[in-house]
Parts: sequence; C-alpha cells; structure tokens
Amino acid sequence: MAVLPLYLAATLLIGRAASRRHASANDFLNASRSLPLWIVVAAFISANCGALEIVGISAVAAQYGVQAFHFYWIGAIPGMVFLSGVIIPIYMRSGVRSLPEYLEQRFDARIRSVNAWLTLVMGTALSGIGLYAMAEVLHVIFGYSFWGSALLAATVVLIYVLSGGIRATIYNEVLQLGVIALGLLPLLWLRTNRFHSAPNLSGSHWHLWTSTPALSPQANLDGFGIVVGLGFVLSFSYWCTDFVLIQRALAARSVEAARMVPLLAGLGKLVFSILVVVPSLGAAAYLGHRMPAASTQTFDQTLPTLMKASYNPAVLWLGLTAISASLMTGLAANVSAFSAVWTGEIYRSSLRRGAPEAHYILVGRISIFAAILLSIATSCIAFYFKDMMEYVQLIFSLCGAPFFGVFVLGVFTRRATARGALMGLLAGLALSFLHHAMVAANWIHYGSLMGANFYVATYAFAASFAIGLATSRPAARKSEAQLAVLVYSFRADILAPTSLTWWLLASALLIACGVLNFIWR
Repeated sequence: MAVLPLYLAATLLIGRAASRRHASANDFLNASRSLPLWIVVAAFISANCGALEIVGISAVAAQYGVQAFHFYWIGAIPGMVFLSGVIIPIYMRSGVRSLPEYLEQRFDARIRSVNAWLTLVMGTALSGIGLYAMAEVLHVIFGYSFWGSALLAATVVLIYVLSGGIRATIYNEVLQLGVIALGLLPLLWLRTNRFHSAPNLSGSHWHLWTSTPALSPQANLDGFGIVVGLGFVLSFSYWCTDFVLIQRALAARSVEAARMVPLLAGLGKLVFSILVVVPSLGAAAYLGHRMPAASTQTFDQTLPTLMKASYNPAVLWLGLTAISASLMTGLAANVSAFSAVWTGEIYRSSLRRGAPEAHYILVGRISIFAAILLSIATSCIAFYFKDMMEYVQLIFSLCGAPFFGVFVLGVFTRRATARGALMGLLAGLALSFLHHAMVAANWIHYGSLMGANFYVATYAFAASFAIGLATSRPAARKSEAQLAVLVYSFRADILAPTSLTWWLLASALLIACGVLNFIWR
C-alpha cells in the first residue's frame, strides 16, 4: 500500500528540486532548447501516454478489438515520422518557440490569436479527462467518490507544476513513464495466457483489415475512415500541431536532437501498443459478467477491472500507481500547456506587452491554478460518453481537423494568405460543428461515434484547405524572402541536413508498422 503514497511524494520532491530562480517567463513556461535528448524523448512519450493512452485505448480494445492497434500503427508512427522529417525543421529553422508564434510569422497575429484560443478550449476539455479517468479507477478499485479522487490528483499536480513550471512537469514525466511500464507489464503477462478462452478469433475484433469494409460509413469502422480520417487528418494534425508535444520537442538543444525526438519516441509507441492493447483484447471472455460494459455501459473501467481481477494486493497497488501516473501525466501536461498558451500567446502578445519577466511568471502561476479549476469542471463532460477515445476524437475532429487544413496550407504552399487562412478555418469549424449537430440529431447516421469522428475530420479538413486556398488573394502573399524559412522545402528540410541515423530509424519504424499490420491483418 506504500507504493502509491511514495510515488505521490516523489512527484512533489521532483517538482521542488526542479524549481529554481527563473530568468525569464519562457524558461518557466516552455524551457525551449535547454534540455538533454533523453529527457525530452521520455517526456514526449509520457506526455502522449497519459489517461487517454492507458485507460482510453484499453477501452477501445475491449470495444473494437485489435482495431485499437490503428491508433498506433496508422494513427501514430507515420505522423511522428512526418513531424520529425518535415515539421520540426521548419519550427527550428524559423526560430519560433511555439506553434502560435509560427502562425503569426506565416500569416498574421489574427491567426495566432485564433489558434491560441482554440488550443485553450481543446486543452481545457482534454485536461478534464485525467480527472475523470482517475475517478473511474478509484471508484472501481476502492469505491472512492468522484470529487474526492479528482481533488487529490488536482492538488498534487497543482503543487509540483506551480513550484517548478514546465521543467517540473517534464522531469516528473520521466518518472511517470517508468512507473507506467512497470505497472502494465504484469497484466500483459497474465492476460496473454488467456486468449484461448475467447469464444472465437475471427471477425473484425481479431483482424485489422480482412473483416473491415473498404468504404462503409454504416459499419463500426471502415478502411476509408481509418486510413484518411484517423491515419492522415487526425493523426497528422495531432502530432504536428499539438501544443504539448511540440513544446517538448522544441525543448531539445539542437535541430538534429529535436528531429530525433519523435523517432526515438516512436520506438516507445510500438512497445506501448502491445502493453496497452493486448491485455484488453480478451477482457470480455475473461471477466464474463464482471465486464464493465455489460452493466455500466462504459468501457473506460476495463483496465482497472482487469487489474482488480488479476493482481494480488501488492501488484494491484503497483498497477494503481501506474494508472495514477498516466492520469497525472496527461493532466499536468495540459495544465502547463494552458499556462504557456494563456501567458505567452494571449496575455503577453495581446493584452499587456512589455511587462517585466517576473510579472509574466506570476501570471503563469495564476493561470495554472485557473487551469486546475477548469479541469475539474470539464471532467464531468466525459461521463456522457461510452469511452474517453470517442470524447477525445470528437474534440479533435471539431477543432483540430479544421485548423490542420490551414496549417497544411501555410507549410506547403506559398499561395496561402492570412485572409485565406482565416476564411478556411472558419469554414472548417462551421462544417465540423454543423455535421456533428446533425449526427447528434440522428439526421446523419454512422455505425459508431468513432466512425463519425473520422469522417467529420476528413470533411472539415477538406473544406478548410479548399476554402483557404480559394480565398487567398495573390496580391496579399508574402514575399519569397519572408517565406524562405517558413515554407517546406524538400532540399532544405530532408536532403541536406538529414543524417544516416535519421533515415535508418524512420525506415525501421515505417517497415515495422507495415509488418505488424500484415501479421494482424
């Protein structure tokens, strides 16, 4: 029973140790270009492997079977390679410290401001997931109340993020990554020996592609939605524009180190795909009447229920600590991102310019407290969904996909202008919200909410890109000199500076994904 209290104490000590006299607000909020590669890689993996990863993907595996692997082999690795090879060189070459700053240089201050507000909305919604998942875990194992568990997690995160800022968050993510892996390994070993108890090993629950229709919106999932909606739009938009992930990659000390971060993290993602998905595949057969979805209509309780049914008391505490670590990782990452976006991208750039650095650090600390309160409020929304992944994909399809269309315009075309970007973004947002409203009203029918999210993301991206391109006036384009470091160039970003190690790692990751898709086809 001492494992969880010791872990909570360790997080607070790390936060205290990471605290120091911050010379600038950027040092407290972003720590740009200041951390060693191995720390950044571990933090990058851990920030992604939070509540969504551990509890959410386990729920998807219980509900959809091996289709959950798509969130790794289609929805992660290709996007990570693209981030490393194309996007990070542009960020680093232009000297920006964040995605909103890049958008201002590429377009104008209006696009930066819109993106910053969208990031705040998305981050607030996502940060509540960690608290919601914590409540589910503690309710299943100990019967704790929702508010009690939420306040406990929020208090711990608040203390160490306030004390050490982004550095405390990143160094805690390194500890959390190790705890998560140790807590999940016993479940992988125990449950892989139970697959023979599953009633059958056929159908889409056990095969990625052979039982999946190529184009059928009325199916639970189909090939078009998986490849285009998840594999391209949602995946690339997440990996290339998510503030939390970009913030960590840009904390590396050099361009070459920053480019290696997503590739080395990709190796960790392949390992986590097995740790997270495999134990939940046979959950229904193993748990029987104890399977949460049968009685509570939520799959998010699958992982804690498996742990409770499989672990002895000592190992159960290790598993509980692992889940707690994943939840605090996601919460802390989004809270620190909220603080950085509000202070650096909105308050400093629009509301009060030229104040002393100490003033911005104080504003950052106050916004951390506000982010915690908003996280507690938004955690209640997750109760309206069968599993967290449906909720998360809904958020990204509503807000992330339209913005990705504008981002692609800015990165790959010199034709795009600020006016076109704004019009495209508004068009994409309007389409995504209207389409989801029609789905909610049962005017448009899909086989599952997850499938609807994939299709809506595709439509919103296409509308944003097309309208943005069509409304960009040639006379308003920036000069070639202005765009030289802001637009992708194959020769500058891939051929010239790329090392042999980069090519070998990128190729190995993509080949591994192809082989795994073939094996589980």
